[in-house]
Amino acid sequence: MLQYRIIVDGRVQGVGFRYFVQMEADKQKLTGWVKNRDNGTVEIRAEGPEESLKQFLKAVQKGSPFSRVTNVTFEETKQLDGYQKFNISY
Repeated sequence: MLQYRIIVDGRVQGVGFRYFVQMEADKQKLTGWVKNRDNGTVEIRAEGPEESLKQFLKAVQKGSPFSRVTNVTFEETKQLDGYQKFNISY
């Protein structure tokens, strides 16, 4: 089990990107959260098995049909916060 801390740049606010991220996390059975940041980026914390996180990251890098992802940075950590499900934070 790992946690990915992800920052996504591009046209990712106001286009349903957080809902897309939540659906992808649910597909991979990940826990954590996604939220918009004041600087126009989106922040994600996702926990789960390494292979599931890798598949999730690929989907996030591709983006949703209405988004345009220009940059994704992520950090992998073994520190887990023990989320129970995947939520959209406001």
